[in-house]
Amino acid sequence: MSDELSIDRRSIVLQLRDELRREILTSSLGAGHQLPSEAEMSARFHVARGTVREALKLLEQGGLVEVQQGRGRFVSAIASVMVTRPVTEFESVTEMLRGLGYELTNRVLSVEVVAADEEQAAALGLQPGAPVVRLRRLRLHKREALIYDINAFSADLLGGRSAHDIDFTGSLNAWLESIDRGPVSSAATIRAVTLPAEIAALPEIDSHQPWLLIGERCVDRQGMAVLFSQDFHRGDVFSFQVLRQRSGDRSTHG
Repeated sequence: MSDELSIDRRSIVLQLRDELRREILTSSLGAGHQLPSEAEMSARFHVARGTVREALKLLEQGGLVEVQQGRGRFVSAIASVMVTRPVTEFESVTEMLRGLGYELTNRVLSVEVVAADEEQAAALGLQPGAPVVRLRRLRLHKREALIYDINAFSADLLGGRSAHDIDFTGSLNAWLESIDRGPVSSAATIRAVTLPAEIAALPEIDSHQPWLLIGERCVDRQGMAVLFSQDFHRGDVFSFQVLRQRSGDRSTHG
């Protein structure tokens, strides 16, 4: 684990979160192991203590770290069965693929302003027929498509600009953050699907593989719906696991 974070398109908080998560999941830091103090991590990674605190809060929310009042932060019991990319972890596709070791390039298939259909309008809290930007892209690794995605967001977010004047080959979440509407959480559904015929026919697509469709309604820090995404993931590359916990003091009998 490096002792200094690099500068990339993600925030320093997210970089630090991922560094700490990798160490917890791949090293001997078992359940109950106490983590270094904020001051120690701050010195080690050359970042502010506030940055350390925010990264640790994200790990707490993800269930990897727990706080014991008056004692400090510890690796949680759940970490022993935690997967690298649990379905409960909210992150952009760019972050997810980078974390899995893929070099990602995005190919924009189309970007257009259209009238919101009923599904898009309901997800974004708009009236049916309201103008939305519909962005269709392939997410590729070495010219092989791993994800086909369709994203919709209110045309008001363009701020009067043309959708064609914006570079959507990078992270869409990063662009939303640049206009202070970055998504922080989502509600998602996952189901097995076949690809639309016009996408399955593209040379970058392996149509013989199974595909998983993740539909997400994303909200920003104010709880306002900001993005409706439909991401088709290649099933031989991606799998998603869910951690389940018993709540309360239910009996273990029966």
